[in-house]
Amino acid sequence: MTVIKPKYKDISLKKRSFRDAKFNPDWLVPESQLPTTEIIDLLDWIPNSGFLTAQELEITEAPAVEIVANIKNKKWTALEVTLSFCHRATIAHQLSNCLTEIFFDEAIETAKRLDEYQAKTGETIGPFHGLPISLKDNFNVKGQATTIGMVNFCFNPNTFDEDSTLVANLRELGAVLYVKTNVPVAMMMPETTNHVWGTTLNPMNRLLSAGGSSGGEAALIKLKGSPFGIGSDIGGSIRIPASFQNLYALKPSFGRFPTFGTRSGLPGLESVNSVNGPLTNSIDDLEFYCKAVVDNEPWLHDAKCVEIPWRDVELPRKLNIAVLIDDGFVKPSPPIRRGMDLVVKALENDGHDVIEWNPTDHVRLAQIIGQFFVSDGGHHVLKETTETGEPLFPYMENYGSSKDMKVSELWKLQSERTQLIKHYLDRWNNTSKLTKNGKPIDAIIMPATPFAGSPIGKFPTYVGYTSPFNVLDYSVGVFPVTRADRNIDKPDTVSENYNEIDTQVWKDYNADESHGGAVALQLVGRRFQEEKVIAMMKKVAELIDYSE
Repeated sequence: MTVIKPKYKDISLKKRSFRDAKFNPDWLVPESQLPTTEIIDLLDWIPNSGFLTAQELEITEAPAVEIVANIKNKKWTALEVTLSFCHRATIAHQLSNCLTEIFFDEAIETAKRLDEYQAKTGETIGPFHGLPISLKDNFNVKGQATTIGMVNFCFNPNTFDEDSTLVANLRELGAVLYVKTNVPVAMMMPETTNHVWGTTLNPMNRLLSAGGSSGGEAALIKLKGSPFGIGSDIGGSIRIPASFQNLYALKPSFGRFPTFGTRSGLPGLESVNSVNGPLTNSIDDLEFYCKAVVDNEPWLHDAKCVEIPWRDVELPRKLNIAVLIDDGFVKPSPPIRRGMDLVVKALENDGHDVIEWNPTDHVRLAQIIGQFFVSDGGHHVLKETTETGEPLFPYMENYGSSKDMKVSELWKLQSERTQLIKHYLDRWNNTSKLTKNGKPIDAIIMPATPFAGSPIGKFPTYVGYTSPFNVLDYSVGVFPVTRADRNIDKPDTVSENYNEIDTQVWKDYNADESHGGAVALQLVGRRFQEEKVIAMMKKVAELIDYSE
């Protein structure tokens, strides 16, 4: 009897073969010399493996601000930097399965042109001159494909003819583009897995998810296969992976960075907007990226960008900070609660005014955004997946069972959203009655997820710690605090039992399994307060003094 292989599997295999053929064999670690499955924490493996030269290690371990400075003063060439990151990204992929599109050859040619320009003129092209920058898969790059984890997009089209606006801007600023990174199907799951590229692993603990949807980007950056990279966020897709890998990251308000020309898993959805932002190992690199992009006046290139130049921010000596430890729907696991306690104590010891924040409306905001995501009845995602016989992952089953929302129903839902946004603003302003100096809070600090990295395949159907701020369109940063410790973060003996999801999260928590996982938090600012959010994260980072 002949067994017919599903169409989607053949297409996926062909696409992976195309990618794998683009790796330089000299940069690949022989399979027999890769770390065994017993090695869970991979963060020190590349530096200690002996597969990178001393110069490659020096370059790839350096922060982005130092790299561009060393290119400018001619300590390193753009070509040396590019080759170093192409090599390290190759190994990072072998360890975590983080890459989708590979264009090393084009990157090398770009680096050569940049070196020629510098040698001829004595000048650099822009603030990113010679700096390799990685991109989440949804950014269209001229001459490359964009699959966003969907089999039907593997060769549809084969390549794109134009760069996304941000990609074009990065080129103008001197960046070297060399890889794109893995995402879940249509970028609509909080874990990075799909039928094209497979699952991306968390290099801090391979038993844990890399998060989604910018999981490939976060894994690559954590392994320092990229100085920094760009992700996107419509419900937590920058913040969840950043928090799962103890990175600094920023979800800006819509209109601060250009978004035009990216490939969307839900094209036409404007009830809530997707935004893009950086993920980095350094808070200074985070600020460096944001300032450089905004200084390039993106409002001249993207009609939906707002003309807000980058602003200098001077923080008050004492901040007013609200804290939310538990949203009342899913109780955070012990490592996250310990991280919150560490931050609260550090703030209080430094003299800052800390008050509690009530998660009023959070659950409803999360419900509303979930309804927005399937307001077309899930038809777009379902159409593209059924085209090749690609099955839906359990997390996305609602895309195959939802009903198309009537316009009148959508308008009603959008009206409720707007009322809740106003209510949230009023509550924020009214905190002036609770603070010692009579001024409203500067920020809210809270978990990004209930977990210190979720076990692979066990992320619940709940992103209520992140998604409300997409509806509100607030500026939100992520910062690392510590790592999970099996000897400290003992399981709760009794579940809070808010609901079935909360109970399942409680059951799934295993101190041994989560050991070494990331403990990172969100810092929430008001709309268009990107500069202030970064400044406040700097302040918190100084108090926490996190290191691996």
